[in-house]
Amino acid sequence: MRIKKGDTVKILYGKERGKRGPVVAINVKKDRVIVEGLNLYKKHIKGDGQSKVSEVVTIEKPFPISKVMLICPHCDKPTRIGMKVEKDKKVRVCKKCGKEIVKDLSKEKEKEEKKEVKKEEKKESKTKPKSKVKKE
Repeated sequence: MRIKKGDTVKILYGKERGKRGPVVAINVKKDRVIVEGLNLYKKHIKGDGQSKVSEVVTIEKPFPISKVMLICPHCDKPTRIGMKVEKDKKVRVCKKCGKEIVKDLSKEKEKEEKKEVKKEEKKESKTKPKSKVKKE
C-alpha cells in the first residue's frame, strides 16, 4: 500500500467528501483505511444488568482505500503517489510537485516521550510511601 499510518488523506466520495484527516490504521487484506475523526457511527452495546452497563459508543468505520487520496506535505494538494528506487530503497514521490514524501518522525518521537513521562509518573506514585492515619 502506498498510504501509510500517519499520512494525511482527503476523502473523495461519500458523506465525508472533501474532509481531511490523519490515517489511524490500515487493513491491508481488505484494502481499507481508518481516518481519525471521520466516518463516525454509533454502536449500541447491551449490558447484562450486573457488571456490564448498556451504552452507546462512537466508533470510526474504515474507508475503502480507493475513496481516499494522499495529501502531499510539501505542496498541500491531493496527489497520486509514485515510487522511486534509490540505493535499494523504495521512496514515495508526489506526482504533482515531484518531491519525496517522507514520514514525519518528529511526531512519533513526541508521542513516545509523552508515554515515557507517564510511565515514570506512575512509577514515582507507586514508590511513594502512603502515610497511615491513626484514629484515637
